[in-house]
Amino acid sequence: MEAGYRARHIGSILLLRTRIAGRPTRFRATKTDAGATGKDARGAGFPYAWRALHKGIAMPLRPEHRQTIALVIATWTLSGVLYLIPYHVFSGASLYVTVSVINICVMGVLLSGGVYWAVRRTRRGNMVVRLAAMGAAVILASATLALIDAATGEWIGRLVVSTQKIAPFALRATNNFIALVWQFALLGAAFTVIEANKLARERELELAAAREAASRAEAAASAASLAALRYQLNPHFLFNTLNAISSLIVTRDYGAADAMLAKLSEFLRATLSSQPDALLPLEDELATLQHYLEIESVRFGDRLAVEFTCPPALNGALVPGFLLQPLIENAIKYALAPSAEPVTIKVEASRDGDTLVIAVEDDGAGLEQDARPGTGLGIANVRQRLDTHYGAKGTLETRTRDRGFLAIARLPLERSDEGVAA
Repeated sequence: MEAGYRARHIGSILLLRTRIAGRPTRFRATKTDAGATGKDARGAGFPYAWRALHKGIAMPLRPEHRQTIALVIATWTLSGVLYLIPYHVFSGASLYVTVSVINICVMGVLLSGGVYWAVRRTRRGNMVVRLAAMGAAVILASATLALIDAATGEWIGRLVVSTQKIAPFALRATNNFIALVWQFALLGAAFTVIEANKLARERELELAAAREAASRAEAAASAASLAALRYQLNPHFLFNTLNAISSLIVTRDYGAADAMLAKLSEFLRATLSSQPDALLPLEDELATLQHYLEIESVRFGDRLAVEFTCPPALNGALVPGFLLQPLIENAIKYALAPSAEPVTIKVEASRDGDTLVIAVEDDGAGLEQDARPGTGLGIANVRQRLDTHYGAKGTLETRTRDRGFLAIARLPLERSDEGVAA
């Protein structure tokens, strides 16, 4: 019973101290048997209360604060030692002098905190504000310490039973103030340098974080732009294809309409699963075009002829997905659809140094682009996507000829994992 009471008593005291520290913590005394030993009671109740107390009042110092504290302590310790050495060497320092110097050094450490606080609080201000704050703090700390030393001089003499002659209060305070101003000014200058370096590092980190955030925002905006352009293509493509299916139904060509709808389903399943901003090997992009042209071949039959020319070395060259489809759509819509004659669409990939060149041409009627009806999304979309991906290095050139239309896309030659032969 006595051990259990002792544990509860210790817990109550620590709970009270924790509440005084400003962090109220519930303490539950551990129940102990009547036969429990004092050691058992302490092992059950004391560690819990100690952890609660430590959690409530412990405030770990930052590395820069520890560095500043170490600087202050080292400065005052060195100052005290250098002051006492001549006394010990030449005249033998009395206990009174030693205690007085220790008193000044201890109080100097504490008052240096005020100087540091003033420097830190004004570190983001202009030079006039910072110098004024540091000067005021240095003068106040020096005057305070000089008055403390002068006021405690007689008391220290009685404490150590010294016969040392003590200077008058005003003289001692004045002499100490003159010496201490230089000491605190030196510390203030050191604090200013430390805080300036710290502020410079913080600004570098803030600038780096801002740059990273801007980079992420730019990447997100670019991805959103590419996604918008890519999803702009899908309705455009669907509009044309569904119109074709509708035309087949109107002409009662149900078999062709059913085949075209099945191919459309396969095409959408294969293409819509890809990322809007992804770069694909040219080989895959051409395969996608072949799927699309299979859909159109149901509608146009033998009137549509397609030729693909791509050197094996360029199969792994990376291009934005769906980049070429609007050009093929334009050829079908403006060259093949209005004509009763067969039309050949050619897609040719080549290399010009570090540039990938892809040409899409048809031998249709060759109407001027400005004179062609429609929304004009295709050509503009390709240009926008090239500009978003590659900037000035991505271009689209269009030419109208006597018979046919030619579009040439130029973009930097980038390699997939499989690589592109040199």
